[in-house]
Amino acid sequence: MKPQRLDLVRVLEAAYELESTHEEWLKSVAEAVRPHLDDSFGLAAFEFQRTGDEPPTILQSQHLWMPEPLAAVYPHMFANMPPELRVRPFRLGPCVSGSEMMNMKAEFANLPQMKNGLQKFGMFDSIWITATDPAGRGCGFHAGRKTIAWTKPAEKRTWGQIAAHLASALRLRYRVREGEARTPLAAVFDPSGKLHDATGDAQEADARGTLRDAVLKIEKARGRQRLEAPKEALGSWQALVAGKWSLVDQVELDGRRYIVARENEPRAPGPSALSPREKQVLGYAQLGHHDKLIAYELGINHSTVRVLMARVKSKLGVRTRAELLKSAAEAAAQR
Repeated sequence: MKPQRLDLVRVLEAAYELESTHEEWLKSVAEAVRPHLDDSFGLAAFEFQRTGDEPPTILQSQHLWMPEPLAAVYPHMFANMPPELRVRPFRLGPCVSGSEMMNMKAEFANLPQMKNGLQKFGMFDSIWITATDPAGRGCGFHAGRKTIAWTKPAEKRTWGQIAAHLASALRLRYRVREGEARTPLAAVFDPSGKLHDATGDAQEADARGTLRDAVLKIEKARGRQRLEAPKEALGSWQALVAGKWSLVDQVELDGRRYIVARENEPRAPGPSALSPREKQVLGYAQLGHHDKLIAYELGINHSTVRVLMARVKSKLGVRTRAELLKSAAEAAAQR
């Protein structure tokens, strides 16, 4: 099922809706995602929690728009895979194909679950989208594909950015539900970028300017740019502002719409020697995210991420990214 026009911004708008239940929210986001992923097999949507490098605990799952015979067998496929296979989609970055995560197309095609289950429906590969917070909470989508193919760089980039918003939005939803977001809003803007109120760090001149610029970029992305230049629209709407704030709509009873900044900084576990920001960067790196994606997720400069990664490696006494991830995984296993 291919979209006639690529509207990626619709996925982000669905993600930042805070009033619905988690079940309603996941289905709404899946409806926005579906035109871009569904290859006639429907879509599996799920919410999960991960601890370390263990297979995720599925908190809820929905199997949507699937042909009835496929829906009858689909939920058992992933659960019956060996644990080492079940963890792979969650540590290889936010967008990966089934064949790619196996690292060998023939190995993937010959899995019993594929040959005896999904291939008889014409499904020979799949795509995984996993949106994960450094603390381990996330959501994702899985969709079948008719041919075996690795994901392309442009596809990885697009879905990596979308996953960044989904993880950020889900984190904010939990904070609202758990009462953390009942504190005063950090800042309130109207769609023109005019500031109506600000508290805390958002009162600083630099913060006000940064937030205003982000509001204007989001409004531009939600206008004609969403269909005329969808990749540019997605690129300009970063998942956080200055590593601290999420921008979401608030509609008053009289119909007036405001854009409000809510504090939504990621909380990441990590060695005590690291600063909170260094832990965040390390946490995203452990999820298989590259530096440019981490910059997008935190709403900070790519060069800042490179500096932070260098500091993390220096503090932990390693020289390469591979050594860093191995050291961090060993430390996490001992906690």
